[in-house]
Amino acid sequence: MDLTRCTFCFQYAPKLIPATLRRQTTPKPNSRTVSNNHATTSTIRMVVKARGGRGGGRRGAADADTAVVEKPKKKRFQVSEGHPAPFGATLRDGGVNFAIYSANAVSATLCLITLSDLQQNRVTEQISLDPLTNKIGDVWHVFLRGDFKDMLYGYIFDGKFSPKKGHYYDSSKILLDPYAKAVISRGEFGALGPEDNCWPQMACMVPTSEDEFDWEGDLPLRYSQRDLIIYEMHVRGFTRHESSRTEFPGTYHGVVEKLDHLKELGVNCIELMPCHEFNELEYYSYNSVLGDYKLNFWGYSTVNYFSPMIRYSSSGMCNCGRDAINEFKYLVKEAHKRGIEVFMDVVFNHTAEGNENGPILSFRGVDNSVYYMLAPKLIAEAWDTGGLYQVGSFPHWGIWSEWNGKYRDIVRQFIKGTDGFSGAFAECLCGSPNLYQEGGRKPWNSINFVCAHDGFSLADLVTYNNKHNLANGEDNNDGESHNNSWNCGQEGEFARISVKKLRKRQMRNFFLCLMVSQGIPMICMGDEYGHTKGGNNNTYCHDNYINYFRWDKKKESSSDFFRFCCLMTNFRRECESLGLNDFPTAERLQWHGHTPGMPDWSDKSRFVAFTLIDSVKGEIYVAFNTSYLPVTITLPERPGYRWEPLVDTSKPAPFDFLSNELKERDIAIKQYAQFLDVNLYPMLSYSSIILLLSPDENA
Repeated sequence: MDLTRCTFCFQYAPKLIPATLRRQTTPKPNSRTVSNNHATTSTIRMVVKARGGRGGGRRGAADADTAVVEKPKKKRFQVSEGHPAPFGATLRDGGVNFAIYSANAVSATLCLITLSDLQQNRVTEQISLDPLTNKIGDVWHVFLRGDFKDMLYGYIFDGKFSPKKGHYYDSSKILLDPYAKAVISRGEFGALGPEDNCWPQMACMVPTSEDEFDWEGDLPLRYSQRDLIIYEMHVRGFTRHESSRTEFPGTYHGVVEKLDHLKELGVNCIELMPCHEFNELEYYSYNSVLGDYKLNFWGYSTVNYFSPMIRYSSSGMCNCGRDAINEFKYLVKEAHKRGIEVFMDVVFNHTAEGNENGPILSFRGVDNSVYYMLAPKLIAEAWDTGGLYQVGSFPHWGIWSEWNGKYRDIVRQFIKGTDGFSGAFAECLCGSPNLYQEGGRKPWNSINFVCAHDGFSLADLVTYNNKHNLANGEDNNDGESHNNSWNCGQEGEFARISVKKLRKRQMRNFFLCLMVSQGIPMICMGDEYGHTKGGNNNTYCHDNYINYFRWDKKKESSSDFFRFCCLMTNFRRECESLGLNDFPTAERLQWHGHTPGMPDWSDKSRFVAFTLIDSVKGEIYVAFNTSYLPVTITLPERPGYRWEPLVDTSKPAPFDFLSNELKERDIAIKQYAQFLDVNLYPMLSYSSIILLLSPDENA
């Protein structure tokens, strides 16, 4: 899988896999066909069993209770010693080279499995690797020529089973290659394996000469980070709902069909939630609340880092996963055609193998002590479930950006009218220099967000004071209890008209804040039309309407918020000053209060305003009134110019954003004249505004 055209958004710091090759002192023969040192057999049943015993040399690859061995038959492959690099299965010299790193294994066996045999739980061929001819340093390798049509592969490693020393060798397991390009097990998302098995045997794709894709000259867009507007997307959830009316709902192809929506929204980068191979059946259990089954919907439990999620493709296992790989590449290419960069959300602090009691699938069985750190983890997402919180302070080496959780918390508190946050809110507007400037980083190192996949959606943030997670079947005990949310006066979706109007105003306030802050804004999928999860802030297990993008809701009258979002993102992209390469200084930015140049940073202040010099717009004035009281503000004097309204979140659509295309724009502006003529502007409670300078024709 060629991922060079994607950018990785690491949530956790990676564990580097050693790649140093230390040549053994034992003389190594020249490359040749080897027959005496390799056992090539065919078995009736798969060696692997879900309840298989542990290794440590106590069990062979063909135990009597798990496999029946036939008499050797004509070999279908020519076997040579191979090369130690590169890792994985690689086409070369008319065959396939296999190389894998394992420092502590005492034996290694390459298992070849046809697609049909995999479905029947059978191994097709086993090739034992000779440590004298098929190992250099800690890398096992072998080269094969032959017919690889519909062929898959895996490995058996044997060695000590000693958890205290970090070794989990088990010769009854067929393991995935950590460098596999595709992993095959099941073709349909959520479908159980044979005999209702949630963890059916998996195997890796063997590359062939047919593995080609026409990139049509496509290259990464390589936008400057400061220019990004990120959209956090779940591949399946984006088009799975029937209202998407896509040909292949819930797939990479489905996303391609809806890329124009993102273009219209104004984002230039999608951050794909995990679409590496994972097992969605990991949490599989009946949910009596909804009458369906829990699945690992988010996918933060990687099986293999170099393989696309096969069941996110319309082709499934067809062509041993090659079609799925090309489908993912097609998504990347089509996104680039529309000027949209592709980021991939990757988790490196845990895998589907879980803790020491988890299954042995790949890394743990190949060499647990090498592929995993057996000590406290490095942090790249700056917080974890254990309470460690390092926003702004984890090692960054000058290249890491991070989800700014403090931005989320402070903005939520200030916008809902909590005292004591005006100064901290101003820091957020500037790109959080209090977190990043001292360490030599820039505003674009801060990924600003108000909502993400985990937590309340934007609509729920202004609709619920408390989490409502009963649908998860855990008695509402899961999920975060401190959400810094406000229901605007009434809990739940069914509320008074006045409450609903205030909620829409607050949603506009949050989005405006996100777009006028220095740093990189990130929008959560569905927030652009007001998606609700019914107050559920932990929807990890739902493959249903709770997590699906509702295209029908976007089309309803409530989608006036979508118009507002589109106009705000485009306004940000037009303004040179809203994506600065460095933190703003007094030469460009000036703070104001109810009167010009007199900001109020007291604990009781709920008003923050600033002007920003912009080489495109001239100068912009932005103000937030998060008090429950209206206020009339005095605007800065600019001789020869007058302030003209652009955005006022207190106004109903379409007058919340006075775009040039709005037919009633001139009439709406005249309604402000009595105030603007004397340099004043009335702001309602819980509202925000953007004003622009224009030449004063009467001056």
